[in-house]
Amino acid sequence: MKRETIERKGKPTYDAPAARMVIRLVEVLCESEVPLGVTELCQRLGSNANMVFRLLQVLEQAEWVMRIPGVNPKYAMGLRPFHYVSKPVRRLGFREAAEHAFRALHERTRQSCYLGLIDGTRTLLIEHLDALEGDIRLNAQPGGRYLMHCAAPGKVLLAYSDAAFVRRVAAEEGLPAQTPRTITSASALASELSRVRKRGYALDMEEFAKGLYCCAVPVFDVENGLAGTVGVSVLALYWTRQQLVRELVPVVMAAADSISEVLGATRRCATTHTIRKERKG
Repeated sequence: MKRETIERKGKPTYDAPAARMVIRLVEVLCESEVPLGVTELCQRLGSNANMVFRLLQVLEQAEWVMRIPGVNPKYAMGLRPFHYVSKPVRRLGFREAAEHAFRALHERTRQSCYLGLIDGTRTLLIEHLDALEGDIRLNAQPGGRYLMHCAAPGKVLLAYSDAAFVRRVAAEEGLPAQTPRTITSASALASELSRVRKRGYALDMEEFAKGLYCCAVPVFDVENGLAGTVGVSVLALYWTRQQLVRELVPVVMAAADSISEVLGATRRCATTHTIRKERKG
């Protein structure tokens, strides 16, 4: 096959039409909820039956696709590919998976951004970048461990954990007040965590520290379980709750979804509909 080059953004890249066709064929089969026949695949791929049939034969021999017998055989994806693609996903750590989206979030918001994980009964900050504007810096460092009930990242981690873990945190750490706005009762915390799950993000409006607002969103792993959280902190001096929800929450959600996608998750944050409801509230 003749090797062709394509000019893209000033850099030559090599094109292999057959490889592109295989990739697209696999994508179409993965996206389809029902098995597809050769004719249907030809229509979706814009290719001829001979090419599609030959590719299907190779994929079937490699156990990447399954042929469903019949007068007009149909094809569906097998689980063989998952055996291979899941390996690098599982090897990929949360921080590594978040690198690109996290840096992009920081550049876009220009605010204090962080990544957090559960560590015992506290939130472990594994990455933090200071705001790019202003002279005030937050006292937050990677490796710091923080109470969960009074801050947005901790609320996210609690909300997407099981009830037994929430009870354990409350029993071992208590619910001490950090400011007059801190949640200090188990019932109030339970209601707050329910709201977090419903809308897909957590807010901290001077509950952790006076003058500080935060929003955080969950990140999911390849098994659609909780991987961690990503969030943004701003100064109450310059932001209102409405601005936080309107301008920052959607951006943080998009970053969280990007990280979840890199980790292999199909689960995503709440839709923008819940954000609109919060804005109106």
